[in-house]
Amino acid sequence: MATTSCDVAIVGAGLGGCFLALLLGRRGQRVVVIEQGPSIPSAGADFLKPPGLRVLARHGLADFVGRHGLRRDLIRYYHDGDPIQECRFPDGGFLIRPYQELVELIYTCCAMEGVEFCFDASIDDITMGEDRVEELALSNGQRLRAGVVIGADGTKSAVRRALAIEQRTMPYERLLMRVATVPLTASIAQLNRLYFSSEGWLAYFYPINAEQARVFVGLPPEDDKEIFQDGIPALLDELKKFVTDSSDAFDSLQPAAWQRIKVSSLRVEAYHKGNAALLGSAAFACHPMTGMGMSYTLHDAEILADVICAAGGDDELLDRLLSARYEPRREAHRALIDYGDALAATFRDRDAYLAAFRADLHIYGDAAAPAAWAAPR
Repeated sequence: MATTSCDVAIVGAGLGGCFLALLLGRRGQRVVVIEQGPSIPSAGADFLKPPGLRVLARHGLADFVGRHGLRRDLIRYYHDGDPIQECRFPDGGFLIRPYQELVELIYTCCAMEGVEFCFDASIDDITMGEDRVEELALSNGQRLRAGVVIGADGTKSAVRRALAIEQRTMPYERLLMRVATVPLTASIAQLNRLYFSSEGWLAYFYPINAEQARVFVGLPPEDDKEIFQDGIPALLDELKKFVTDSSDAFDSLQPAAWQRIKVSSLRVEAYHKGNAALLGSAAFACHPMTGMGMSYTLHDAEILADVICAAGGDDELLDRLLSARYEPRREAHRALIDYGDALAATFRDRDAYLAAFRADLHIYGDAAAPAAWAAPR
């Protein structure tokens, strides 16, 4: 198969990859998105907080994305069954929308801008020149030469490996996560509730549409086999110890299909090299307790689009702009990862958790903001 060329090749069709492709396509860039799966990835968070919604609004997408999503402005937190605080989100709150639905909406917009997608195509090889990516060899036999290459291909990024950028992955070893989709109940429809226990458990109940809800359960790894392999009644017994105002959901948990989720933080030593850059979970990963990963990724994609277009195909200028405008994002991500680490380390202890909780990072991201949480009335 002959070698083809494009302005920008994006590896990974998740939220960051699709949104960046859309922004570049709108500015006349020829963009090819390479995705190893047969369609848009389904695994991802269901939340867009205010910083991410503001990014979408700047590009005329907020109403389109939010049209059939759920808006919430309050999360209530409990410890050992007792309410300990509420976190209120101003200016329309946050958006709940299943990850795959959200990304598919942006994907449909990409088609109108001439973005090309290659599904079922993984990276077989990446040819490196002197500090730049020269060519991508795909599993479908295609060879692709791109002026800019973006690795938006997750925590095991092939682009990051080719760039020889070191990573540091830290599993949250004391917390194993499980998620299930269940029928919506009255308590979940009323309010998002996040429960912690001094025994090292957590449970989060929230709606995803008018009929369904998600339930996240976090538990110490040593409890997982007994709870999820030896019988769901043991799960209900544990949840009843610290889940109070969501007990109407218990009956739906027994027949639920539970998916195990590995949760780790990820830090890397650099976000770009030459004509290639990392985006999304190829660049950083934080604990899902922050709820900010997708919002930060949307902002990162916005910065990358500006930099790539400003460089105009000039490799030296691209490298300088990435160093000046994109690499500083590592500091914002570091603060978010540290914050997620602090939440994960303290949620067993009520007072320690409240001391670690930061409204500026939890609600507004890396923008300074007034306190927006209080003890519930």
